[in-house]
Amino acid sequence: MAPKATTAASSRTKNAQNTRASSDAGGAHRSSGGAPEFTLSAEREAELLREAESLGDNASLFPGKLARRVIWASRIQLAAERDAADLVRTPFPDDEPPLTREEIRGLREKIELLRVVQSRWQAAQQRQERAVAAFQKPAAEAAQIKQSLLRFFDLRFKKSPEGQKRLMAIRAGSGDADLVQDASDLLLLCSEHAEAVQKAPRDEAAAADRLRELSPVLARMLADKTLSLEAVRSRKLRDAAYTLVVNAERKLRAAAEYWYAGTDKMKDYAPFPVSRGAYGGGEEEGEDGGEPEEAEPDGESEAGESGDDEPGDEGQSP
Repeated sequence: MAPKATTAASSRTKNAQNTRASSDAGGAHRSSGGAPEFTLSAEREAELLREAESLGDNASLFPGKLARRVIWASRIQLAAERDAADLVRTPFPDDEPPLTREEIRGLREKIELLRVVQSRWQAAQQRQERAVAAFQKPAAEAAQIKQSLLRFFDLRFKKSPEGQKRLMAIRAGSGDADLVQDASDLLLLCSEHAEAVQKAPRDEAAAADRLRELSPVLARMLADKTLSLEAVRSRKLRDAAYTLVVNAERKLRAAAEYWYAGTDKMKDYAPFPVSRGAYGGGEEEGEDGGEPEEAEPDGESEAGESGDDEPGDEGQSP
């Protein structure tokens, strides 16, 4: 019976070892599927932010799909580290500095910077979206009060061209900013005609009091839901960080072309593919055209990915 116990104990030990090995392998697989874990120091982040800001208007718009772009850029960076002995000897033109190992390792830092500034931009965007949603209810109430008070003043100014002119100015605008201004203009009219408003039989006085409460609230909410300077800067930095990554990839790709053109190694340096009809009209991202769209490694596809696009981001101007 003792040998059986020994065998059972040995079996449990082997199972535990296999479980740990399987777990380790799974962790390694997940790590290889994305960017290696990496923390950007505050000092290095500040340096890269200065480099990003120096791009000014030369930054490219970030097309979205952050998670997959980070994975793709990380693969290129890992391939460049593997091939660094060749790549650093690439004979770039005299007006272009040679590629260094520090520059190859630096792509990893630029990738992490893109993660960081994208998170900050998304946080700013989400705050704005919440403010937009919060604005809707008080704005609808203010708009209803506005119509009620306008009816009152239409009747009061029936024979007053000057009064009618003021009402026309209030009606002329549209949009949230105009609503906030209209509330202020109507409250001024209510103050000028306070006695008549108090005597009006359809609760115009209560409506004016409520509008007086809503007016400062709407003004503050309007400021909150407008894209702030901080948010604009966050988005510009995000675009600039993305540009740093793309520019670094291009240099690595140029060096790889010199050494490995026509070989399987070039697949590790392929530009990120863009869906047909997306940015660049279906050409490779950030390229000037001419390169065929590469198949994605590991069976990945554009379909099925979610959470990386940025609804509401496109088309907003600072």
